[in-house]
Amino acid sequence: MLDFLINIMETPAIVLGLVALIGLLLQKKDAGQVFSGTVKTALGMLVLSAGSNLVVSEISPFVDLFSQVFNLQGFATSSEAVVGAMQSAVPVIASTSAIIMAVGFLVNVLVARFSPLKYIFLTGHMMWILSVAIAGSLYVAGFSESLIMVIGSILQGVLMVVFPAIGQSTVRQVTGNDNFAIAHLTTLGTVSAAYIGGLLGDKSKSAEDIKLPESLEFFKDTSMSVSIVMGVFYLLVVILAGPELVAPYAGEQNYIVFGILKALGFTAGILILLQGVRMFLGELVPAFKGISDKLVPGAIPALDVPALFAFAPNSLMIGFVTAVVGMIVGMFASTAIFKVVPLVSIIGAFFTGGVAGIFGNARGGIRGAVISGFLYGFILIFASGFLFTIFDYAAYGAAGVGHDCVDVMAVMVLLKYPYVGIIVTAAVFAFLCWRKGIENRAK
Repeated sequence: MLDFLINIMETPAIVLGLVALIGLLLQKKDAGQVFSGTVKTALGMLVLSAGSNLVVSEISPFVDLFSQVFNLQGFATSSEAVVGAMQSAVPVIASTSAIIMAVGFLVNVLVARFSPLKYIFLTGHMMWILSVAIAGSLYVAGFSESLIMVIGSILQGVLMVVFPAIGQSTVRQVTGNDNFAIAHLTTLGTVSAAYIGGLLGDKSKSAEDIKLPESLEFFKDTSMSVSIVMGVFYLLVVILAGPELVAPYAGEQNYIVFGILKALGFTAGILILLQGVRMFLGELVPAFKGISDKLVPGAIPALDVPALFAFAPNSLMIGFVTAVVGMIVGMFASTAIFKVVPLVSIIGAFFTGGVAGIFGNARGGIRGAVISGFLYGFILIFASGFLFTIFDYAAYGAAGVGHDCVDVMAVMVLLKYPYVGIIVTAAVFAFLCWRKGIENRAK
């Protein structure tokens, strides 16, 4: 039964479909509306996932060729790889993290119900990463299995309202409302970078209002701008790599043609992803009103980062490109200071560096987007190098990989001294509740 529940929680389409179902039932919609809203929400999430998978598959050869062309040797940055390896290697971490993930979600709902922080965290793979990071940290600290499960579940539930709360004021500036929040473990990186971008930028000059000559108006079309940027990236790498290095990926296809088609395939994935975002948000947000009105008054669904992409496509691309540059600088800085080489995460640069660009634009316009994307990329890679020096990944089955989720890195550093980490988490939660209480009274 536990495996069944965890599998459901790890499947975003089912989770969001069930959320829509509950919300529509609580609003006493007729059977047709309930069925339609539930299916369309799940389908929208599946379309989004299909787009995300296509983006990843089309960019993967670029990532490999990039490392070969520039002779990069180090550890890959992937939180999914780290926690997956830890679960496989250490049975105690696997069993306790499963309980933490399941019970932690219930704690999240209770905290949202009885505190001013009304966020319900709905990004399944991020719940999984956080639960394993917490379980692993407490296990390394020497806690018993029962304490790992109890303390870990409480920490999980509290952190799943804390992270969306930290990012919400910036999300509101992007979307113009509180219809949804962001549930992703990169909040500390994207939000801090955006604040600095806001301080150094000019909010009056938004990337979304860029004026172009009539002959270049096609750049404002998302499909064209993404195609051109990725076309330049891919062509540069395949030309530098040459036909022999590209051949294992391209097969009989000409290596230049291969690069062009991969860039266009990446763009197709983005367009599919954006269509899925529009589809599931159009159904989920109205349906969630039932949960907000009945179960958790004022509840706000916290969703994965692609929910923001359609709001600022120009900023997304600026953040992506500048995050890659920031990651390269962070890689060299980590090599010089920590003597370890975290490899650039092109996928992370797009999905979360893009969000840093969107947040930076909301706070500091075009310049803010550029600064925010760069800083976020640097922070992610540099912090990954730092964590690699203080946590023995190899001892827990995760040799050769490091984290790429800034929030998880922060949690693991704090839980290096577990009681300090627990106190800091409680203090941050109390502060956010106090601040939210002041906001509510001011309305």
